[in-house]
Amino acid sequence: MLAPIKHLLSNYRIVLASGSPRRQELVQMLGLNAELCPSTFEENLDVADFKEFSDYIEATALGKAEEVFQRLSSVDDGKKLLVIAADTMVTLGKEIYGKPKDAADAVRMLTNLSGACNRVFTGVVFKHAQGVRKFTDTADVYFGQLTEAQIQSYVDSGDPLDKAGAYGVQGPGGALIPRIDGDFYCVMGLPLHRLCCELNKLFLEDLK
Repeated sequence: MLAPIKHLLSNYRIVLASGSPRRQELVQMLGLNAELCPSTFEENLDVADFKEFSDYIEATALGKAEEVFQRLSSVDDGKKLLVIAADTMVTLGKEIYGKPKDAADAVRMLTNLSGACNRVFTGVVFKHAQGVRKFTDTADVYFGQLTEAQIQSYVDSGDPLDKAGAYGVQGPGGALIPRIDGDFYCVMGLPLHRLCCELNKLFLEDLK
Protein backbone atom coordinates (compact mmCIF):
# COMPACT_ATOMS: atom_id res chain seq x y z
CA MET A 1 0.00 0.00 0.00
CA LEU A 2 2.98 2.32 0.38
CA ALA A 3 4.33 1.76 -3.15
CA PRO A 4 3.21 5.22 -4.41
CA ILE A 5 5.33 6.97 -1.76
CA LYS A 6 8.19 4.52 -1.27
CA HIS A 7 10.69 6.81 -3.01
CA LEU A 8 9.61 9.71 -0.77
CA LEU A 9 9.85 7.72 2.46
CA SER A 10 13.52 6.99 1.77
CA ASN A 11 14.27 10.69 2.32
CA TYR A 12 12.99 10.59 5.89
CA ARG A 13 14.29 9.43 9.21
CA ILE A 14 11.23 7.67 10.60
CA VAL A 15 10.99 7.43 14.38
CA LEU A 16 8.35 5.74 16.52
CA ALA A 17 7.75 7.72 19.71
CA SER A 18 7.46 4.45 21.57
CA GLY A 19 9.39 1.78 23.39
CA SER A 20 7.11 -0.97 22.06
CA PRO A 21 8.82 -3.70 20.04
CA ARG A 22 5.33 -4.74 18.92
CA ARG A 23 4.70 -1.42 17.19
CA GLN A 24 8.16 -1.52 15.65
CA GLU A 25 7.47 -4.99 14.25
CA LEU A 26 4.19 -3.76 12.78
CA VAL A 27 5.73 -0.86 10.87
CA GLN A 28 8.57 -3.11 9.73
CA MET A 29 5.91 -5.39 8.23
CA LEU A 30 5.09 -2.44 5.96
CA GLY A 31 8.71 -2.11 4.89
CA LEU A 32 9.38 0.98 7.01
CA ASN A 33 12.76 1.13 8.68
CA ALA A 34 11.57 2.89 11.82
CA GLU A 35 13.63 3.31 14.98
CA LEU A 36 12.24 3.38 18.51
CA CYS A 37 12.53 6.45 20.75
CA PRO A 38 10.33 6.35 23.88
CA SER A 39 8.72 9.66 24.71
CA THR A 40 9.09 11.34 28.10
CA PHE A 41 5.72 13.09 27.71
CA GLU A 42 3.75 12.85 30.95
CA GLU A 43 0.44 11.22 30.10
CA ASN A 44 -1.72 13.11 32.57
CA LEU A 45 -4.33 14.80 30.36
CA ASP A 46 -7.87 14.95 31.74
CA VAL A 47 -10.40 13.28 29.47
CA ALA A 48 -13.06 15.66 30.83
CA ASP A 49 -11.32 18.52 29.02
CA PHE A 50 -12.13 17.02 25.62
CA LYS A 51 -15.44 16.95 23.75
CA GLU A 52 -14.73 13.63 22.05
CA PHE A 53 -12.75 10.67 23.34
CA SER A 54 -10.85 10.57 20.03
CA ASP A 55 -9.67 14.14 20.71
CA TYR A 56 -8.33 13.02 24.08
CA ILE A 57 -6.42 10.04 22.77
CA GLU A 58 -5.04 12.01 19.81
CA ALA A 59 -3.87 14.74 22.20
CA THR A 60 -1.96 12.15 24.20
CA ALA A 61 -0.34 10.77 21.05
CA LEU A 62 0.45 14.33 19.92
CA GLY A 63 2.20 15.06 23.21
CA LYS A 64 4.42 12.02 22.70
CA ALA A 65 5.17 12.97 19.08
CA GLU A 66 6.00 16.59 19.80
CA GLU A 67 8.34 15.73 22.68
CA VAL A 68 10.34 13.28 20.57
CA PHE A 69 10.33 15.56 17.51
CA GLN A 70 11.68 18.48 19.52
CA ARG A 71 14.37 16.30 21.08
CA LEU A 72 15.56 14.79 17.80
CA SER A 73 15.06 17.64 15.33
CA SER A 74 18.38 19.25 16.32
CA VAL A 75 20.25 16.19 15.01
CA ASP A 76 21.19 16.75 11.36
CA ASP A 77 21.78 13.43 9.64
CA GLY A 78 20.89 14.71 6.18
CA LYS A 79 17.34 13.38 6.34
CA LYS A 80 14.04 14.98 7.24
CA LEU A 81 12.40 13.79 10.44
CA LEU A 82 9.01 12.07 10.66
CA VAL A 83 7.82 11.02 14.12
CA ILE A 84 4.95 8.56 14.46
CA ALA A 85 3.24 8.32 17.84
CA ALA A 86 0.31 6.19 18.94
CA ASP A 87 -1.75 5.72 22.06
CA THR A 88 -4.16 2.86 22.72
CA MET A 89 -6.92 2.71 25.31
CA VAL A 90 -9.73 0.33 26.09
CA THR A 91 -13.20 1.46 27.14
CA LEU A 92 -16.06 -0.47 28.68
CA GLY A 93 -19.11 1.74 28.88
CA LYS A 94 -17.85 5.05 30.24
CA GLU A 95 -14.83 3.57 32.03
CA ILE A 96 -11.35 3.89 30.55
CA TYR A 97 -8.96 0.98 30.91
CA GLY A 98 -5.32 1.94 30.49
CA LYS A 99 -2.41 -0.22 31.56
CA PRO A 100 -3.07 -1.97 34.88
CA LYS A 101 -1.31 -0.59 37.93
CA ASP A 102 -0.48 -4.08 39.20
CA ALA A 103 -1.64 -7.69 39.05
CA ALA A 104 -4.70 -7.03 41.21
CA ASP A 105 -5.78 -4.22 38.89
CA ALA A 106 -5.33 -6.54 35.90
CA VAL A 107 -7.60 -9.11 37.57
CA ARG A 108 -10.20 -6.40 38.17
CA MET A 109 -10.13 -5.26 34.54
CA LEU A 110 -10.33 -8.76 33.10
CA THR A 111 -13.15 -9.70 35.45
CA ASN A 112 -15.13 -6.72 34.18
CA LEU A 113 -14.29 -7.46 30.54
CA SER A 114 -15.30 -11.13 30.84
CA GLY A 115 -18.37 -11.89 28.72
CA ALA A 116 -18.59 -8.28 27.51
CA CYS A 117 -17.71 -6.20 24.47
CA ASN A 118 -15.08 -3.50 24.94
CA ARG A 119 -14.05 -0.82 22.47
CA VAL A 120 -10.40 -0.19 21.65
CA PHE A 121 -9.27 3.26 20.52
CA THR A 122 -5.88 3.82 18.91
CA GLY A 123 -4.95 7.40 18.16
CA VAL A 124 -2.05 8.01 15.77
CA VAL A 125 -0.11 11.20 15.05
CA PHE A 126 2.45 12.00 12.34
CA LYS A 127 4.67 14.92 13.33
CA HIS A 128 6.91 16.54 10.71
CA ALA A 129 8.54 19.92 10.14
CA GLN A 130 5.52 21.34 8.29
CA GLY A 131 2.89 20.25 10.80
CA VAL A 132 0.80 17.34 12.02
CA ARG A 133 -1.62 14.72 10.69
CA LYS A 134 -3.67 12.69 13.18
CA PHE A 135 -6.46 10.11 13.25
CA THR A 136 -8.18 7.59 15.50
CA ASP A 137 -9.24 4.05 14.65
CA THR A 138 -11.54 1.82 16.71
CA ALA A 139 -12.34 -1.86 17.08
CA ASP A 140 -14.87 -3.76 19.18
CA VAL A 141 -13.47 -6.73 21.08
CA TYR A 142 -15.74 -9.47 22.43
CA PHE A 143 -14.53 -11.51 25.39
CA GLY A 144 -15.58 -15.01 26.21
CA GLN A 145 -16.95 -15.83 29.66
CA LEU A 146 -13.86 -16.34 31.81
CA THR A 147 -13.47 -18.22 35.08
CA GLU A 148 -11.52 -16.84 38.02
CA ALA A 149 -8.86 -19.49 37.43
CA GLN A 150 -8.47 -18.54 33.78
CA ILE A 151 -8.12 -14.87 34.64
CA GLN A 152 -5.59 -15.53 37.40
CA SER A 153 -3.55 -17.84 35.18
CA TYR A 154 -3.38 -15.21 32.44
CA VAL A 155 -2.37 -12.49 34.90
CA ASP A 156 0.27 -14.77 36.43
CA SER A 157 1.83 -15.14 32.97
CA GLY A 158 2.76 -11.44 33.11
CA ASP A 159 1.44 -10.85 29.59
CA PRO A 160 -1.33 -8.37 30.48
CA LEU A 161 0.63 -6.11 32.83
CA ASP A 162 1.99 -3.71 30.18
CA LYS A 163 -1.08 -3.58 27.95
CA ALA A 164 -4.12 -1.31 27.84
CA GLY A 165 -7.13 -3.16 29.18
CA ALA A 166 -4.85 -5.82 30.66
CA TYR A 167 -4.86 -7.97 27.55
CA GLY A 168 -3.12 -8.48 24.25
CA VAL A 169 -4.48 -10.23 21.17
CA GLN A 170 -1.10 -11.30 19.78
CA GLY A 171 -0.24 -13.74 22.57
CA PRO A 172 -2.06 -16.02 25.01
CA GLY A 173 -4.67 -13.30 25.48
CA GLY A 174 -5.94 -14.01 22.00
CA ALA A 175 -7.50 -17.22 23.31
CA LEU A 176 -9.82 -15.14 25.49
CA ILE A 177 -11.38 -13.36 22.50
CA PRO A 178 -13.82 -15.13 20.15
CA ARG A 179 -14.56 -12.09 17.98
CA ILE A 180 -13.20 -8.72 16.89
CA ASP A 181 -15.14 -6.20 14.80
CA GLY A 182 -12.60 -3.86 13.22
CA ASP A 183 -8.89 -3.87 12.49
CA PHE A 184 -7.04 -6.56 14.44
CA TYR A 185 -3.94 -4.37 14.35
CA CYS A 186 -5.82 -1.49 15.96
CA VAL A 187 -6.16 -3.74 19.00
CA MET A 188 -2.44 -4.50 18.82
CA GLY A 189 -1.75 -0.76 18.95
CA LEU A 190 -1.23 0.38 15.35
CA PRO A 191 -4.01 0.06 12.71
CA LEU A 192 -1.99 -0.85 9.62
CA HIS A 193 -4.54 -0.24 6.87
CA ARG A 194 -5.49 3.22 8.15
CA LEU A 195 -1.82 3.97 8.83
CA CYS A 196 -0.95 3.31 5.18
CA CYS A 197 -3.89 5.35 3.92
CA GLU A 198 -2.92 8.32 6.07
CA LEU A 199 0.76 8.07 5.15
CA ASN A 200 -0.19 8.22 1.49
CA LYS A 201 -2.31 11.30 2.17
CA LEU A 202 0.52 12.84 4.15
CA PHE A 203 3.07 12.56 1.38
CA LEU A 204 0.76 13.09 -1.62
CA GLU A 205 -1.26 15.96 -0.09
CA ASP A 206 0.39 17.61 2.93
CA LEU A 207 4.03 17.31 1.84
CA LYS A 208 3.71 17.54 -1.94
